[in-house]
Order: sequence, then structure tokens, then C-alpha cells
Amino acid sequence: MPATNGADGHGSSVVLGPHDRLVGQLYIEGDLSVSGTVEGALEATGSIEISGAGKVSGAVTAYNRLVVGREATLLGGDVRVARLMIEDGATFTGKVSMGKQGAAAVKPAEPEPAPVPEQVAAPAPAPVAVIEPVVEPKGKPKKR
Repeated sequence: MPATNGADGHGSSVVLGPHDRLVGQLYIEGDLSVSGTVEGALEATGSIEISGAGKVSGAVTAYNRLVVGREATLLGGDVRVARLMIEDGATFTGKVSMGKQGAAAVKPAEPEPAPVPEQVAAPAPAPVAVIEPVVEPKGKPKKR
């Protein structure tokens, strides 16, 4: 896969070597080659190739094609690709959506806005009743 810097409008090529390990989510504008270990989601606007002893555990989306080499392992949740090639000897599990519509239905991930906490108004104070004591006059009541 030829490497470009992405500045000319084309994607780049990223290689995760045999000693590389990725935990999390990776979105690539271009092609991705994995011969290391990935625990998480991969998405590439080009092709993804899992080769050598590469192992991917997670969802995979390739807008062009996905190749799983003969010694490679893909334990995917949802696999969305335009084209899929699995070589003899590869280990593969997952739910596959294939074809241009399968890969094109996925749009680049955009972060969801964080929820804004609602302003909670303090409850209005309860009305206070003023109770005045009843005072009885002392002494004998006057006759009328």
C-alpha cells in the first residue's frame, strides 16, 4: 500500500506492526494494515488488511475491502465491508454486511455532544404560618 500524507486529498496508509497493540477505536482516512493486536473498533475509508499473526477483536468497517490473511484472526462484532477476502487458515467470526451499501451506510464517526445538565431550580420555600398565642385576661371578668 503506498503511503501518502493525506494532504493531497487522498487517504494515508497506516501500518500496525507485529509488536504494536491498539486498545480503543481507530478511524483512518485511507488504508490500514494490521499485523499486531487490536482490541476495539476499526474503520477505514480504504482497505483493511489483517496479516501475519495479526489479531483484531472488535467491529470492523472498510469502505473498500477487508482481507483476513491465512494466519490472522478476526473476532468481530459487526463487520461492514464493500468486499471481503478470507484466506484459508484464517480465523473469522462476526456478522457481515457486505457490498457498497453495507460499507457506505456507515458514516465517519462524529463525537456525540455531551449532555448539558439541566439547571434545577431550588424549591420555593413553604409558606410559614404565624400563630399568635391567645391570652386570656387574668382576673374576674367584668359583668355587663
